[in-house]
Amino acid sequence: MVSHFDVVVVGSGSSGGVAAARLAEDPSAEVLLLEAGPDFPDEEVLPPLFSVSGGHRWIPAGVPELEWGYWDAPHPNGHRVRLARGRLVGGSSMVNGCVAVRGAPLDYDRWAAKGNAGWSWDKLLPYFKRIEHDADFGAEPYHGQGGPIHIRRYPESTWSPIHHAFHEGSLELGLREHPDLNAPDAYAGVVGPWPSNRLNEVRLGTLTTYIRRARRLPNFTLRGSCMVDRVLFDRERAVGVRYIDADGRSVDVGADTVILSAGAYGTPPILQRSGVGPRALLHSHGIEQVAELPVGAHLTDHPNAAIMVHSPILAENRGRIFLNNCRAPAEPGEEPLWQALAIPIDEVDGTAAVVLLVNRQDAEGHVAISSAEPAAPPHIDHGFNTRESDLRRFEAAWEFGRALVRTAPFRAAGAVDLSAHLSVEEIVATGVGTAQHPAGSCRMAPDERDGVVAPDLAVHGIDGLYVADASVFPDNLMNNINLTCYVIGEVVADRLRLRAGRPAEPVRAS
Repeated sequence: MVSHFDVVVVGSGSSGGVAAARLAEDPSAEVLLLEAGPDFPDEEVLPPLFSVSGGHRWIPAGVPELEWGYWDAPHPNGHRVRLARGRLVGGSSMVNGCVAVRGAPLDYDRWAAKGNAGWSWDKLLPYFKRIEHDADFGAEPYHGQGGPIHIRRYPESTWSPIHHAFHEGSLELGLREHPDLNAPDAYAGVVGPWPSNRLNEVRLGTLTTYIRRARRLPNFTLRGSCMVDRVLFDRERAVGVRYIDADGRSVDVGADTVILSAGAYGTPPILQRSGVGPRALLHSHGIEQVAELPVGAHLTDHPNAAIMVHSPILAENRGRIFLNNCRAPAEPGEEPLWQALAIPIDEVDGTAAVVLLVNRQDAEGHVAISSAEPAAPPHIDHGFNTRESDLRRFEAAWEFGRALVRTAPFRAAGAVDLSAHLSVEEIVATGVGTAQHPAGSCRMAPDERDGVVAPDLAVHGIDGLYVADASVFPDNLMNNINLTCYVIGEVVADRLRLRAGRPAEPVRAS
């Protein structure tokens, strides 16, 4: 007998974990949350290592034991980029760098300007305030207090030498010091401490916040180690999902509403296997089409590359590496082209790095199934290094990075630019990487010719099916995407409760 729920949410990461937990606050709604990775139901009393580690190295915590093993398509020169994504309850929110930053106000206003009503900065700010407890600036009108995500900045006394040099060098080059990189006026021409979502060194992803609270509710069910194969349809209405359980059995579960929150790499394959996507791709895998939508197209990220320096002093790591950040200058109303951070790399070799990230790439990639089998990894191609305009952005970033290495604090540390003999083209060709911020592969647009979901996050032309994760971004943000994904989970939960005639939780002012 097929079990039935009011809502089935697929994916327990930054959006899905939030949406499921919020929807379960309505005692009349039976909510099922499905996750492909393992669950850790005793995490509060027996914290798993990944929840209290990470931040000490560039590689995300819990990898490779708790990740999907994705790689970008090989570049013509053979270069490949590893695409780390968390496969566990909490998703990538439990293995990321805990950088808790918002996008710039102009990012969200750009979304609204594309016809996505309700997604402007002024409409989303109450949600950003709802999710957070800002320990440093919670009294400010643009911050919140009492939310589930505790946010703080690490004091300079905890910084490693590279972070001090980076901060002082950025000031020497004319950037403005700003103590709050989540302030509305901090998106350009500033340097400051990065906000972090950690408390008592516990990583505050959805496993340890929203889901921990939801487990206490009798109408909330969580099933880990369940890989969703496809959405089930009755004509043009979603009526449930089919998943493969931990024992390899195929299980069907019914639902009035299905929310896909499997991420920019995970949601497109589920839709494509379900018959939602480009006709040619589906037919090549023997899948009958349900709806023609650009599923998997328009994939974006923040490509990055590093200036490697030799300096035993700057290579010393005294704690966390993601501690401060600078953002390029910009004219009023315009956006900065790049941002930067500095990290220690290897204390034995005496190396550190200035990492430079392009805020918005013109190249667009794609995600496509490689087989109709759910266990088959998708084909992912970000299109890195395929647009000349993106290289020009890297050149602007490199001008700053190389000037930074020549500033007084770097000179005092004896820093030697190990890539000084290489052109930007050479460095990017073999060193381009990902900031782990994939987005846009099921993008939001009012017209089904341009996007997969409408501004209410409903899949175009299909009743009862929603997407809520970074794949719906109409355009990428300039900054890290995790806090915005929490907000997407809050938004979809509010809209579904209102649509069902159930009162949504008021969006608090603080």
